[in-house]
Amino acid sequence: MTLITKQNLESFFEYYHGFHDSYITDIHYDIKCSKIEIFIDVYWSGVPIQKADGTYETGKTKIKMIFNGVEQCNNKEIFSWDYISEVFIKYIKIKNKEYICFASSEEEPLIYIVCDSIEYEELNDNSKRRNNKKGSDV
Repeated sequence: MTLITKQNLESFFEYYHGFHDSYITDIHYDIKCSKIEIFIDVYWSGVPIQKADGTYETGKTKIKMIFNGVEQCNNKEIFSWDYISEVFIKYIKIKNKEYICFASSEEEPLIYIVCDSIEYEELNDNSKRRNNKKGSDV
């Protein structure tokens, strides 16, 4: 897992193109541990490759994100995973403590999470299936 920090946030956004045209596919809540795990199908990762016909081929990948020390969260569509045009991730202060905020959009997010830290990793199809077979919610 890779921790998102102030130092790597910009490169994270550039590499994954702000999760443009992506979909949240699964969410697991662990209220006891103040942790949320989200799976996202990202359709723009890496550097797009221009094909001979002038169109672009994008890097498609699956990402698992873990939000640790959840302070606030809201999910308007709890049973519906939705399209992400571009995510919003920003460091914020609440009562003199710094948190990181993740939202599915800046204006009207379907999901937002305010937490202590965010970790992420890319998954292949087999690794997600292995995790689900174990019955692990986080």
